[in-house]
Amino acid sequence: MIEIHLYGILKKKFDPKASFAEDTVISIPHVKNESFLELLKRLDFKQTDCGDCFINGKVANETTVIPEGARVGLFPLGMHLLCGGQHLKGHGFISKKPTINSEYY
Repeated sequence: MIEIHLYGILKKKFDPKASFAEDTVISIPHVKNESFLELLKRLDFKQTDCGDCFINGKVANETTVIPEGARVGLFPLGMHLLCGGQHLKGHGFISKKPTINSEYY
């Protein structure tokens, strides 16, 4: 099994009455060698529905393989990390890419 924690408007897909103040957690069967993108498709989410997402506390990308027993955090697009997470994602919204000697590594 894997545990999926839904945040923001993504909660409403599984529980239209979900409160934004309460946890929304679902458990689904693990699929061996399933990528994060494949998981999103299985949950009937588009990749563009999601913003910052995590697998066992680490930023997920579309090719990340979901391990058995994983905790997956799905955040909607537009619900940003407090710090913006730009140094984690490296998608160009920061003015300078961190170096290997950066405080982020």
